[in-house]
Amino acid sequence: MILRRFFALLAVFITTGVAPAGAQGAAPAVAADLQMVVIVTRHGIRSPTDPAELAGYSARPWPTWDVAPGYLTPHGAAAMTQFGAAYRAYYATLGIFPKSGCPAADSVFVWADVDERTKATGSALLAGLAPRCGLAAHDANAPVDPLFHALPSLGKADVTASTASLAGSFGSDPRALVPAYALAFEKLDAILGCAAATCAPLSTVPSTVVASKKTGLAEVGGPVDLASTAVEDFILAYADGRPLSDVGWGKVDRATLLELSQLHVLKFLLNTETPYAARVQGSNLLAHVVATIDQGATGQRDERTRAPLGTRFAAFVGHDTNLESLAGMLRLRWLVPGYQVNDTPPGSALVFEVYRPAAGAEPFVRAFFTAQSLEAMRLLAPDPPLRVPVFVPGCPALDCPLPIFDRVASAALDPAFVGTW
Repeated sequence: MILRRFFALLAVFITTGVAPAGAQGAAPAVAADLQMVVIVTRHGIRSPTDPAELAGYSARPWPTWDVAPGYLTPHGAAAMTQFGAAYRAYYATLGIFPKSGCPAADSVFVWADVDERTKATGSALLAGLAPRCGLAAHDANAPVDPLFHALPSLGKADVTASTASLAGSFGSDPRALVPAYALAFEKLDAILGCAAATCAPLSTVPSTVVASKKTGLAEVGGPVDLASTAVEDFILAYADGRPLSDVGWGKVDRATLLELSQLHVLKFLLNTETPYAARVQGSNLLAHVVATIDQGATGQRDERTRAPLGTRFAAFVGHDTNLESLAGMLRLRWLVPGYQVNDTPPGSALVFEVYRPAAGAEPFVRAFFTAQSLEAMRLLAPDPPLRVPVFVPGCPALDCPLPIFDRVASAALDPAFVGTW
């Protein structure tokens, strides 16, 4: 009975980030006012970025999409508008937004990467946060935004360090990866339906370590990369509300998606979260996110951020790689029910809440990860997004005093890959 009650209470805490009333040993609530919310969010549901990439690895043609490769879908825009409305409803109760009407123009700041899917996500988010209020997302208005893509914009990757960091994460032999995930690869191969005479089963593709053409970083290529993309395409089709016949040709249900997702997150664990890759790719974004947090906590203008001084809600709209880089730099872990560890589904976000206690105590930061369930995305159901607490190693607790949070972030940064913004 005691164990059952413990796990029931733990489940509530994991799902909401709040200890249930009456929970034994729960920390007393801190008398503090929420000053600011800063989120780093992935874009919403998009179409596959390279429809031809997997053509040689399936026995049947892949489904076609109604939008250009890599674009936010109409369904994805609707889901992100719902997410924006959920942020508005939740944080209106905590004083970040007014209960009704439009927020002050300088109190909401959205900065999106330059891709169509990120800019469209920023607009959809604002349509839910502040409908018919005339607020617009900002972007760099340039071919590349170094805030989200530090390489090669701010510097060149060290090939030696990059290769060592990657090799040290899987024992230096990439051929060991497929046997380690043999059951998942076997299931994926069965869905793709390849025989050696017709097309290549993914598990038979040679595993390699290659230099990325985009970043110059060492990356695991071959079956891990291809499997991640295939599973991602299944996830996108499912979340977009497409007929189940378009999701793995009718062979992939929700439980199978969860099982196969371990292959999707494996790619990011190796190629993005490893120490060197995370540090050089994520330092610029983290530095400016922290500057925005510091400005909101102190109420003093910080020239390192473009967010206006009066900003109460700031959103950085980027990609799964941005979230995974921050996870690698700060050694963050999260598990949202229905997903794999450190999964980053469409629209998911790292959330940093900035509190100012009463009586002049130090401001502190609480971190969360939030995501809509795949079912909510698929059905455009009005279910509240899932939300789990995230511990920042180096902090004394989930509530991290601002000076400690700043020191932890500063220690994770590589100043050579931090530019002006």
